[in-house]
Amino acid sequence: MNPNPRSSRRPRATQEDVARAAGVSRGLVSLALNGGGRMSETTRRRILEEARRLDYRTNTAAAELASSRSRRLAVVVPYLDNPFFDLVLRALRRQASQEGYVLVALVSDLADRLEASTIDDVLSLRPEGLILPGTSMSEATLVDLARLVPLVVMDRTLDSGVVSVVRLDEADAARQIVEHLAEQGLSSIAYFSPSTERYEPLADERRASLELAAAHGGMEFAAHVCDGDARHALERAARDFAAPFGTVAYNDTLALDVHSAILAEGLRAGSDLALVSYDNSPLAQRREFSFSSIDQSVDLLASESIAALLRPEDAPPVSVTVPATLVVRSSSLMITASEESERGAGVPPARVHPVD
Repeated sequence: MNPNPRSSRRPRATQEDVARAAGVSRGLVSLALNGGGRMSETTRRRILEEARRLDYRTNTAAAELASSRSRRLAVVVPYLDNPFFDLVLRALRRQASQEGYVLVALVSDLADRLEASTIDDVLSLRPEGLILPGTSMSEATLVDLARLVPLVVMDRTLDSGVVSVVRLDEADAARQIVEHLAEQGLSSIAYFSPSTERYEPLADERRASLELAAAHGGMEFAAHVCDGDARHALERAARDFAAPFGTVAYNDTLALDVHSAILAEGLRAGSDLALVSYDNSPLAQRREFSFSSIDQSVDLLASESIAALLRPEDAPPVSVTVPATLVVRSSSLMITASEESERGAGVPPARVHPVD
């Protein structure tokens, strides 16, 4: 057995190889592979069959040099352990493909130097556009970046009017949450944001929207940062408010930690406390968690982001807000004693909204 598989690989086929095998010129091969040129269907078919037989692959680097276009869009996410970013990447890839582009995804870090280094890597790929969800870069830095590459910032408010933004309607999301918790007979809300290592500017925007909605709804409000253990943040919230009260997690990933803290205190979400989060990711939909969660219309976020990138160069920046939908599940439905008994027997509460 050859210990080095690379040495046994055959060289990649070129257009010259295809031309030689098909008995035509290289120029005719190029036209046939691109779907153009005047030739008989028999000749075109022979060229394509030889290309398949030789496993010919287009040299994208050479094509980019020839056309001065990369047909490549880039997206940089801050981390991958949040399943919401997986949903975003899949949706962006579908939308980019429909427009004839390839999506390249990179992972950075919320630390300034690492995020900046990742952006440098992106620019070296010569993308035709860049999407940044969950970025912690300053607005001034984003404005400078927009001068280098078409840029869309996802889920972030920017005041400059220079950078295109596609984001969730945070005000309406907060309104839906507050109204739902009020319907459950609750009068106070504790908001939990991620640790300082996972800080995103959106966490503060989300807190401000919830605080304003709570004030309009006549509900008490307090915010807590989950540095280290969410249990400590929950203990602080319990000193602020008497149970039962509503808890709102910044996203579904943080809701897992808050849910664990609730259980560690001998409590249950949906009977002792109400728990709501954001993203409506697969985590929220799991039966053992069943988190009420804000759906961010991921497909719409993706389609609007791609559309914003592909606008004419002289088009002004856009600011697009997509609708929020609170998907209600058992974690925030304050159930009665009889319903609690049914839940203990493994019967799901009747008021849980079905999820497609």
